[in-house]
Amino acid sequence: MISVKAGLVAASTAMACVVAAQPASAQLSAPPAPIQSYAGDPGRPGDPASWRTPEFLRDNGMLSIGAEFAYAAGYSGSGMNIGIVDSGVFAGHVREHGSLATDYAVGDRYFSVEAQGGETGPTPGFYDPAFNDLHGTHVSGTVGASRDGVGETTPAGPEANMHGVAFNSDVFVGNTHKTDGVFYGLLPATATLAQTPDNAYLENVYRAVNAAKTENGRPIRLITSSWGSQPATENYNTYDPPPGAPDGFGLNTAWRFLSTPDGVADPNGKTEHWLNGAIEVARTGTILQFTAGNSGYANPTPRGAAPYFLPDLEGRWYTTSGINPNIGRTFNPDGSVLVPGTQEFNQCGVAKWSCVTAPSRGINSTTVQLVGGLPQPRYGSASGTSMAGPHSAAALTLVMQRFPYMTNEQALYTMFTTGRQNATVSDASGAAVPNPTAGQIVQVPDRRNGWHTPSLREAVRGPGQLLGPFDVDTRGYSDVWSNDISDVAIRGRRQEDAGEAAAWLETERAKGWTQGLPPDASDVDKSDYAIGTRRAKARDARVYEGSLTKRGEGTLFLTGKDGWHGETRVLGGKLSVVGTHASPIEVSGGTLGGSGEVGDDIVVAGGVLQPGLAPGEAARITDVQVAPGNVLTTGGKVVVAKRGRVAVTIRGDRDYTSVQAAGDLALDGDLTLDVRGPVQPGAVLTIMRGGAISGRFEGMPEGRVVRAGGHLLRVSYRNRSVSLTVMR
Repeated sequence: MISVKAGLVAASTAMACVVAAQPASAQLSAPPAPIQSYAGDPGRPGDPASWRTPEFLRDNGMLSIGAEFAYAAGYSGSGMNIGIVDSGVFAGHVREHGSLATDYAVGDRYFSVEAQGGETGPTPGFYDPAFNDLHGTHVSGTVGASRDGVGETTPAGPEANMHGVAFNSDVFVGNTHKTDGVFYGLLPATATLAQTPDNAYLENVYRAVNAAKTENGRPIRLITSSWGSQPATENYNTYDPPPGAPDGFGLNTAWRFLSTPDGVADPNGKTEHWLNGAIEVARTGTILQFTAGNSGYANPTPRGAAPYFLPDLEGRWYTTSGINPNIGRTFNPDGSVLVPGTQEFNQCGVAKWSCVTAPSRGINSTTVQLVGGLPQPRYGSASGTSMAGPHSAAALTLVMQRFPYMTNEQALYTMFTTGRQNATVSDASGAAVPNPTAGQIVQVPDRRNGWHTPSLREAVRGPGQLLGPFDVDTRGYSDVWSNDISDVAIRGRRQEDAGEAAAWLETERAKGWTQGLPPDASDVDKSDYAIGTRRAKARDARVYEGSLTKRGEGTLFLTGKDGWHGETRVLGGKLSVVGTHASPIEVSGGTLGGSGEVGDDIVVAGGVLQPGLAPGEAARITDVQVAPGNVLTTGGKVVVAKRGRVAVTIRGDRDYTSVQAAGDLALDGDLTLDVRGPVQPGAVLTIMRGGAISGRFEGMPEGRVVRAGGHLLRVSYRNRSVSLTVMR
């Protein structure tokens, strides 16, 4: 591109050539591959209700998470890989595992991951009745069982059975080598062999699933776990043991046992500890989901609460509590869910910032039954957070498919911040009371519900909040975020963290820890001090306002009401503001465009300001109704630095793009013009309007005549405007 330079003749009638600016690409991402199901499936693109077949409705939770909206948008898990660690998956559910051929012997979307270690030899991920129960088969069906329109046990019959949330995903299963009755915590003295985990083996199961070679060569981005039972010696209603309670009570007590470092003997005499394998995997970036537990406690299990004790796991680890869809669920007139249900089982408690709820009551899924000693495919209903976990994990998989350019953490936070609120919250005493904002999108997580129930209806439209800096590389994809995006939760966390910091300071003073631990500190004090210092470090590093950085090729359209408080930066591709945008925007590379309203300053330090939403761009925005527009407005000033540029498109005398600012205009960069239509001599095109104008476009003093698109245009900076007058 050639720009006008100051060294050219500066006389008012001198002419300069302006090469037309080419608009940034507005091509939206290619649509997802067609959803694979059965011939005659009534599900249609753009029609959520058409996906609510009897097979869909047999999973009592599908409506509560708005799964039909993901399917109507084209997302069913294709190309996604989900890991499961549980009590095996029955290989005989061949139809539900992806084969629509009745003679197919092995499922083509369900894969066994073999692991070994400790005292356990090589063990495949498939169900073995010698040491497994039906739990893993039930969980895996909720994740990915096929939408095939028929039942496994009656393949030629008309009856439709359930299908999984991500029914086109690939599922990779590691086997606990136990039943769901195995204990994940401190073993009681009476524990049987079946209740005793092989810690070293389980560590390797998580590693093996994370490292599994997938059919499509893409990584396993999340692993969901629902296995295991709470030992009766543990109680998570309080953080520490209450007065008079057994020493084993309290979430903190259970955490100290579960988080014992490898090489150190725990109270059971074990020197290897299974949770460390899962933590190792999470620190590679893979997301771990652990269920919250079923005892009705005020806190989740210690494994579910791990991000509280290890704050570096936030964004890589979350827990899922349950909702009863049969209590408190309400519907919109279109048949979609308004209020998902009522929270049940263990609450989110201290893990509320890394916790969601999901359907957990009366969930139909695949099972296995021994008939004459031989396992046979069956279906059955079960309840518990074990049923909730696979719902949330599979929903997250659909979010990942929807936004292939997002990191795992960004996809997780998109699911968090678009949750729909449940029917109850807690009062000051912790008792359940009606939620006055039930059915609305979550604002700040609470101790009962965390981020409430994932809503795929909202999640496929982009983030609902920014939980600090959101640095996204669109990697050549063009996309639309149409939710209203705020940062209310992270701003609210500042006050919460301040209270926690004051309490920690008081603890340090009371225990004499202000200069560190004394040499004779107990093991309990060592653990508490480590937890406190880790949480203090996380608070010190936390950024309490949302901000957006756009990198990479592709256009990101923002069509909602965006109210985060941090700066927005454009470093690559194009950011198009179509709705309202409260924060200032700095363009250091790439392009800023759109026909919306920016509430603060626009600084073009090194990129392009290209106002307007072209007709082709507007036509490609389909999830909300928008019209083409020419004017980008701002409530602040506009600064175009020496390395910046303004690009204007002219289609006619009254059809051209422009910038209108409430503040001043400071100009020092280039101006490029793309003249696409006829303009009449004498027409005045006001391409920028604002307050006081300082500086000039490079090589374009007052009165300079430029040539563009076969026309001569005189540049003027008078009357608080930058205008072009068409000359004969």
